[in-house]
This record gives sequence, C-alpha cells and structure tokens, in this order.
Amino acid sequence: MKKLKYLLITVTVIALAAAAAACAVNTPGKDGTVADVTDAPVSKGQMQVFDGSGRRIGGIDSRANCSAVDDGIFYSIFELVNYEATATAEYRLFSKETNTDVLLGKFEGQGYEAAYTRTELGGRIYTLAIKGSAGGDSVPLVLLAFDPANKTMETFTVSENGFPYSDMAAVNGKLLIMNHEMSDRKKDTVYEFDPTSKTVKEVLSFQSEKDSLRGICAEENGFYLLRLSIGNTANEMFLDLYANDFTKTSSVSVNELMVNSIMNITGILSRQDALNEIGMSVSHFSVADGRYMIYENFGLSRIILDLNTGETLLAKEDLYAVSTGNGCPVVYRMDFDDEVKAPEITGLVEGRTVSCEFSPVDSHKLVRSISKSASGTWAVVASDDYRAFQWTLAVTLWTDNGQQ
Repeated sequence: MKKLKYLLITVTVIALAAAAAACAVNTPGKDGTVADVTDAPVSKGQMQVFDGSGRRIGGIDSRANCSAVDDGIFYSIFELVNYEATATAEYRLFSKETNTDVLLGKFEGQGYEAAYTRTELGGRIYTLAIKGSAGGDSVPLVLLAFDPANKTMETFTVSENGFPYSDMAAVNGKLLIMNHEMSDRKKDTVYEFDPTSKTVKEVLSFQSEKDSLRGICAEENGFYLLRLSIGNTANEMFLDLYANDFTKTSSVSVNELMVNSIMNITGILSRQDALNEIGMSVSHFSVADGRYMIYENFGLSRIILDLNTGETLLAKEDLYAVSTGNGCPVVYRMDFDDEVKAPEITGLVEGRTVSCEFSPVDSHKLVRSISKSASGTWAVVASDDYRAFQWTLAVTLWTDNGQQ
C-alpha cells in the first residue's frame, strides 16, 4: 500500500464562538443547479489518478487545483487568458467510489479562489471566491456551496467588499468566514453562514484602525482569531480565544514567539525581516491540542511552535507548504530539484515532528501539493520532471481508514 505512514496532529473540533451581537442577515443568492454531467472536462492534458496500490483508476484535467475530500478529489479549473482579470471557473469531483468525474458547477467572472479555505460540512463542499477583478475595489466575496450527491452548486454573497485572502472554518454545524472589508472605512468582519436557513449574518466586527484579522480556527469550546495589532512604531500579533457565547475569554501576545521561530528560516536575515513576515496575509492558521500553532503566510514563513513552552518545532521557507483540507496538517517540501531522493513530509505527534514516508507512483516523485480530508482521504499531486513544460502530473488518492 502506497501511503503516508504517520501519526499526525489531532486538530480540535471547532465549536462556534464570536464576540459581538449579530447584525443584518443577507438573503442568499443562487446561481442555480447544474445538470448531471459525467463526461470528462475539455482538457489540455491529463493528470492520471492512481489509488494507494499504484493502480491507475482514471484521469482529470492537468490544470486541476486539487483538494482531497471524503468522496475523492474536489478540484477547480480556472485559467486566465489574454490578460483578462476574470474567467469562468469550473468545479468538479472525481469520485473514489465510482472512479468517475462529474461537473458540480461553473462560476462566471471569478477573479480569485481562496482554495486554501475549502471546507467540508454536512456532506457539502464549500469554498470562497472573489467575483470580479481580485485587484479591484468593491468586488463581492462569494461562498460557493457544492452538493456532490445531487451534483449541484449554489452561491451566497458574503460581502460586497470582498478581500481575496479571506479565511473560513466549520464551527458547530455552521461556517465562520473572516473578511477584510475593502471599503472606504476600515473594517474587519466575521460572518456566519447557516447551511439550514442558507443565510449569512455578521457576528463580529473590528472597526479600529489598529486591528487586522489574519486567521480563524477552531478550539474545543470556541475558536481562535489571529489578530495583528497595528501600532505607530511597531505591530504585534495576538491570539484571541472566544467562547461559545461570543465573549473573548483570553488574549495573548504571540509576537515574540513568532519572531523567534521565523528567525530560524532560511532567508530571514534580521529581526526586522521577521517582523515584516508577521505582517503578511496568512494562508494557513490552526492550533492543535490547544498548544501547537501551525502557521503559513504568503511570504516566506511556515512554522510550528509550542505556545506553552515557546519551542520552535519546525521553521521552513517558501520551498515548503502546509497541506490543505480538513484533515490533520503536514508540512511538505514542494520539489523542484530533479535530484531529489525522496519526498520530504513532516507531521507532528505528541509535540514531536515526525518524518512521513510516501512511495511515489513510477517516476512521479516530485511533490507539488498535498491535501487530506477529515475522514482520512489523501490526495498527493506529483510530477515526473522539474521543468514545467516537460513534466506530466499524477495524483495518488487513498483513504487511510480513519487513522489520525
């Protein structure tokens, strides 16, 4: 069986919390449903799909942006042409049960999808996208909702002033969505989406010029917000904990812990470099077991640190990435060196980093992306060459039988 042999971080179950009264409720807008389509998409090339034993079970478009979900591989095809700022995105599912590829929906005028926010909840798949130019003003932030069982898609406007690098977490049967409002007046907002009523409402608002939200994640009896406090001479990062009644129960500065960790990263030459990194937008933020913070930004930094002891457990540069999906995260090297001997993948168990083994399919040994669903479905995309116009891609898909 070709699989990752690991013991990984147990991510705490998310329970809803926030700290302000609910505001206006938005009526959801729908793009409608999409008919059942089982034919393969128009493709510029195939990414072969293999199961855990190395058996070829199908193929998907080579341009696919893949995420492991409980049902298989959820992916989008989104290609900007002729320097256009937007395009129609196609969202599809490759089923691990039937080895078939189906169309879930199309989203016209997409400017950017925050694919790192893809979340499963109640048998549905959710992601966030900007409708319109990602660099434009006052473009909507839209929640895309996919129902694999019925092969349908719905859209819900979260904010008319969307920020491309938003964040999202599944909390107590609902979704919490973090947005930096791109409006004339500074405002950071947390919204709640209720899948039952299909409504969006504002539950937290930060209107101070000093507060800039960077991430949201779960805690057993509430949730965390990663908040950057912007000062006149220096900024400071805080980890705020909220309870289920929306009250803030604690606020702890993690600034020095993060600076000390980031200083270990190749390419960080000074304390000021580390402080600059802390100001970056964030692509992954989670806290495991109430003490281990996993952090990745759009700059150089990928770190795992112990909030209790201050120990840096891992510090890597932007040749590395944190896995996506609802499963336990790992940090992996994105391989662009044809001389690589074996994939470099690191998990965490009981406060220790653990090297994870992955057996590539034939010559596809250069890892491009890793994702995992909550139930243990893995998708590892790898190439057989380091040159973009010469490689072929393959994705290995398997379920690890619920092991965590």
